[in-house]
Amino acid sequence: MMQKRLMTALLLGGIGCAQLMAGVKYVPEQIIEGSKGQKIVYDPAGTKLENETNIRCVVYVLNDYWWEAKDVAVSQQEGKWIGSFDVPENVALLCAKFYAKANGVAAAEVKTDWGWSATYASFVLDKQQKNKEGACIGWGMLRTRDSGLNLPGMMEDSTAAPIEPQVQVMWFNNEYRTYPQAQPATMRYLVPTLNRLQPGLNSDKIRENINFYLTDKSQQLSDQAVTDMYDIARRSLNDSVLTAKAMARAKELYPDGILARAEELLRIQNLFGSVKTREANDPTSAQAQKDFVEFLKRFPSAKFWDAHSFTTDLFYDKIFRAVIYDRIMRADDYSNLGKYIHDIPFLEMVSTHWHVCEIPFTNGQISAEKALPHSEMLINEILSRPRQTHQMKLISPAEWDDYVTEKFQMAFYAHARILNAVGRRAEAMKFMERVFPYYGKTAEYADLYVKLLQQLGRQSEVIPYIKKCVPIDATTQDMLDVLKADFLRQQPQGNFDTYMASLKNSDKQAQDRAKAIGELIDVPVELCELDKMGGGRVNLAAKQGKIVFLDFWATWCAPCKASMPGGQMTVDRWKNDKDVEFYFVDTQEMKGDYRQKAADFIKQKGFTFNVLYDEGPVGKQDKLYKAVAGVLHTSGIPLKVILDKRGHIRWMGSGYHGSPTQMADEISYILEYLKNEK
Repeated sequence: MMQKRLMTALLLGGIGCAQLMAGVKYVPEQIIEGSKGQKIVYDPAGTKLENETNIRCVVYVLNDYWWEAKDVAVSQQEGKWIGSFDVPENVALLCAKFYAKANGVAAAEVKTDWGWSATYASFVLDKQQKNKEGACIGWGMLRTRDSGLNLPGMMEDSTAAPIEPQVQVMWFNNEYRTYPQAQPATMRYLVPTLNRLQPGLNSDKIRENINFYLTDKSQQLSDQAVTDMYDIARRSLNDSVLTAKAMARAKELYPDGILARAEELLRIQNLFGSVKTREANDPTSAQAQKDFVEFLKRFPSAKFWDAHSFTTDLFYDKIFRAVIYDRIMRADDYSNLGKYIHDIPFLEMVSTHWHVCEIPFTNGQISAEKALPHSEMLINEILSRPRQTHQMKLISPAEWDDYVTEKFQMAFYAHARILNAVGRRAEAMKFMERVFPYYGKTAEYADLYVKLLQQLGRQSEVIPYIKKCVPIDATTQDMLDVLKADFLRQQPQGNFDTYMASLKNSDKQAQDRAKAIGELIDVPVELCELDKMGGGRVNLAAKQGKIVFLDFWATWCAPCKASMPGGQMTVDRWKNDKDVEFYFVDTQEMKGDYRQKAADFIKQKGFTFNVLYDEGPVGKQDKLYKAVAGVLHTSGIPLKVILDKRGHIRWMGSGYHGSPTQMADEISYILEYLKNEK
């Protein structure tokens, strides 16, 4: 009887599962297991998809407490969307969603109807018209935030109506009343719900149940169920005795199972963490690498794709970072990337590509030629990896390509830039067009896109695209030069500034101007005299009577350098105004040759603005920066400030948001205001 204590002690009473479905807004409400050609009817009248003409359907099926997404073809018939599908024998619950397919739209912007608040869920009944095991728990968990059985995007829907924990507990009790054997497999879901209801209230009952299942040798416990009990005993109950008992039972039943794997994983992770040197042949590092080879032989990835424990969920992704980056850092050895490419967890490849390819390429640490083979290896693996895990199967086959683009947009965009840098422009354009919904409104993307259009002979698309970019501030100086040249070819006597103003969004400009002016401050600051690149000194304290713009940057700061085209654009706008001066202050440098590196960078990029070197020894070269940041109570670069004619800080801007024209406009709004200020 002990195995039922948790159920009866928490029993709140309730209605049968099927009764709740009476208000469902689509057909079917109930389904018999194994039904062939089951009809599904969706009426979009009154929903967000009411006027859509390309509606699609995904049906999620719940089996053994996991969901899998399946596409169902639907067609429009007299205002309704109708389709059919075969119901698998082993399914307990179905939930449908309907969405409008739109090309060139980011995944988050796709219109989706989940049927809230009733949802488009259907209970699957067995041949005796009874709810199948898993139906009630699945129905309760489906509508609870962070439940572990949510469907992707369902709880993020603006109309979502999640149920309360006590209602969720009711559905657990309804399940256990008929299927008490479901407790071991579902304890990982129940305990968080109980803790949300009232932390610690049911700890004794949970402890009794776990102890029963671990002690009664007649119980058929899965590897995952024993692991769940271990994690609950350790993390929720903080019970060392019960934790040890769970570990012992796990090793008895599954000596090469989930917890044994977690123990070995943590040992190897700690071994990597104990490495003291950066030598290529460090013995501790070499031992960790060797042990990881044996780890994968004993615990092959394919066997554990869907296994979960607190330790593996926390460290399994990280171990690949250690294994791969360790050899790259020590010996410029990329061989582990190819060696473990099929073992790297799917979404971890976002981080892997970022560290191995994107960051070193963007920062100039490796050439495009060196980055390309590693980038191609990762991108090919991303595109060819099958839907092999529970998490991957939550995405339907028809949605998979869009899902991959959303998750790996950053890697695809970086790959496009690498391909372009080695001259493989047609391939680069394919990836550029793939990520257009995510990057198409950014200036950096637009600049490369225009260059690729030109290089691929798609000249007719260039000017229309640039015109679309102007009102959203997604232009660079190169793009504006192209637009200006085209304008003057057609109107040699025309005024380009007037033409540009006609293309801009006047409402957006007014809002941006008001926002910038609304951020004005008035903070005194102590200024100093600094060395100027190219020779001489500049005494900023003696600039009273001038409006002064200061941009704090460093050669190691990628966002600082990314914002400089916007700075140059602003300098060019104001170069004829003797009342405004611009200085770019190189600060917080860490290496002794920073002045030469800064000069080389400025020359390479062709910037024509004035650069000052902050005062102080290397590593503490930040006298002016500390004075400014101190009075503003801020930290970090890039940091931009504007001083009025008294030498007071009137405006500050931190970070860089990707648009040189928007940056130039924002600074110009402040400069214009201060010039006219009484």
